[in-house]
Amino acid sequence: MMGSNISAFREGKLYIAKPEGWDRSGVFEALKRAFTLKYHVFDPAGSEVMEVHYDFGRDFILVKWGDVDRQIKIPVFELHLQRYYIKEKVGSFLIWPLEEGGKIRIVAEGTKSLKEFALELRSEDENLDGILMELAIGYTIRWMSFNIGL
Repeated sequence: MMGSNISAFREGKLYIAKPEGWDRSGVFEALKRAFTLKYHVFDPAGSEVMEVHYDFGRDFILVKWGDVDRQIKIPVFELHLQRYYIKEKVGSFLIWPLEEGGKIRIVAEGTKSLKEFALELRSEDENLDGILMELAIGYTIRWMSFNIGL
């Protein structure tokens, strides 16, 4: 549900993504939180570690981690000089590297629960290790925003 916290597990540790304005009270603020596409991510110690924002108009996930900004464009994004393609299905999505003349080699797979906003993302590609949590949170925000009809 938009405006709710998103729980993300990485290496057995719980990270919480809270919607923009989570720390402000009032009816107007609650309404803004219900439609926000920007979330603040907190580590297990309670420190904010990054922001994840889904840009609906341009269909990309923007991650701000300290002074570093990263864009994950959908369906094709670049990471470590490698281009990846995301193929979305109703209950899942696949990620593979775009290589000239090569066969399709799936390096990450995500499964979405159709009953609730739950996403599990698995990868065999070490290049993706650093962005799996950001991608999962961003994709969850994206998926929720499509379901409220923005």
